[in-house]
Amino acid sequence: MISCTEFVPLYSEFFRFLEEREGFDAVMRYWLFISGRNVGNRANPYSLSSFLERYKDNPLEGAWKYWCRALSEEASDVIRVYNPKENYIFGRMRHCPSRGRLNALEHIEPYHAYCEHCGVVYAPTLKEFGLVMERDHSKVDRAECRSLLYVEGHRPDLDFDYTTITDEEMRKLAAETGSELLDMTAGDNKYLHRAFHNSSDTALRFCGENYGDEAVREFVDAFTRRYYAPQIKDAKARGLVAIKEWLEAVYAAEETSEVLHTDLSDTELTVAIDYCPGMGYMRSVNREPCQWYIEETRTLYAAFAETAGLDFKLDYFEDDGKTRFHFIKK
Repeated sequence: MISCTEFVPLYSEFFRFLEEREGFDAVMRYWLFISGRNVGNRANPYSLSSFLERYKDNPLEGAWKYWCRALSEEASDVIRVYNPKENYIFGRMRHCPSRGRLNALEHIEPYHAYCEHCGVVYAPTLKEFGLVMERDHSKVDRAECRSLLYVEGHRPDLDFDYTTITDEEMRKLAAETGSELLDMTAGDNKYLHRAFHNSSDTALRFCGENYGDEAVREFVDAFTRRYYAPQIKDAKARGLVAIKEWLEAVYAAEETSEVLHTDLSDTELTVAIDYCPGMGYMRSVNREPCQWYIEETRTLYAAFAETAGLDFKLDYFEDDGKTRFHFIKK
């Protein structure tokens, strides 16, 4: 399983994989696929579409509530103002947790157009409910962006520039106009946006449906060798105990340590998982994992083992993600 806390690098690497395979048009097709499959999925009560539908008489209110929830789960460093009288929301992402995490990786470069996906994936659903979002991406390289959301055809006549207004001015404006204010730092919340499990599944689904089984395995294999290079290096240096500690950290981040069981000997690490937290989350929001989701176990750990100079054996992988596998010294 790829943790929801590690999804962003997968996202970036999948954009790169698609562009190298078929050019930027393939990336755009994928972003629109995400828009329909995730953002616009009304079977999921936490999707943007579901929030807007619940507040269809005032979709700006639904958008406000959706992003308050999502930005909290992503531990964002952000300030936003919602003025219900003038019908607009604007905000400054002081430090985007997604782009910020990519920028912090020393061994992987962010996809060159990574931040552009935000405007593409939300636009169709917003338009369906009569909303428009403007975005300022002039500072995305340092993980900062700004946005303005309003009712289509009724752009607010602002007496300030939303791309330059300071945080203090935003706080003052909110107080003077009786607007709602969201002002939080990354330290206010834990980074645990489980909806990213849906997103990783969507990547595998798009890959499998458009390019086939082998392409899914090719992508997961390449992602493993690139993204997990530091963990692989550690396993080469310290042996099986490093893999045990890595997996324990993954499941601790998911707050599901209780489902992970390990048995370590001098020559073998046996791993048993009661159920897959990612699959469990997906089904809790009315989503069935795709047929390729198994590759986040089968291909990922096989590639990890091979690169680390180990053998890998998968005993079973059941419908709920219950699994047992082994890393074995050669």
